[in-house]
Amino acid sequence: MSNTKIYIDILKSLPLFKGFSKDHLETILNSKYIKVSHYPKDEIIFMEEEECKHLSIIIEGTVEIQKIDSNGKILTVANLKSGDIFGENLLFGDKNMYPMTVISKSKAIILHITKDYVANLCQQDSIFLYELLRIISNKAVALSSKLKEVTLKTIRQKICEYLYLQYSSSDNLTIRLNMSKKDWADKLGIQRPSLSRELIKLKDEGIIDYDKNTIKIKDLKSLEENL
Repeated sequence: MSNTKIYIDILKSLPLFKGFSKDHLETILNSKYIKVSHYPKDEIIFMEEEECKHLSIIIEGTVEIQKIDSNGKILTVANLKSGDIFGENLLFGDKNMYPMTVISKSKAIILHITKDYVANLCQQDSIFLYELLRIISNKAVALSSKLKEVTLKTIRQKICEYLYLQYSSSDNLTIRLNMSKKDWADKLGIQRPSLSRELIKLKDEGIIDYDKNTIKIKDLKSLEENL
């Protein structure tokens, strides 16, 4: 199967393009206003303050949206996967500069559509227009919730909430960490040493126990009281 056919199948599976036929999608992919880019792992795709000129669709791989403060602390704002889009909330703004850094967390293939062509697609197909507006609205709500979480919750609350959510989804008091402590700290929007200090406190209080790869909830009631 050619790359074009693979891209068409991926696009056809997205709500954004459900109104387009496969022939129309092939025409779109062959347009001069479309660019397919390949990125190695940990490649910066867009820098903070870089102008947003495209609607970007992840064809393959994973992408992370990061905010890096003046002290070098990284806040992971979003993790995106195949089928997700980004840049849609900036593309038509008066200030269309990326407020955060976009980086590939694995090898990634990303389809970039120019601003003018996005506007053209909106005029061609009402489904595309409404789905784009829906995505923009949902992203705005999610970002607001994320910022509220980061600014209002203590480090302990963030850790306990994460552990409780993992327990709730698996009904298992032993939680396997599928990431490094640094990645976990970035996900919670805190510094790595702060995470380690709070884990030590929680362990000393008998609420959890942990090793390199797992955390065991020893006192579920106390964990819930810290949410």
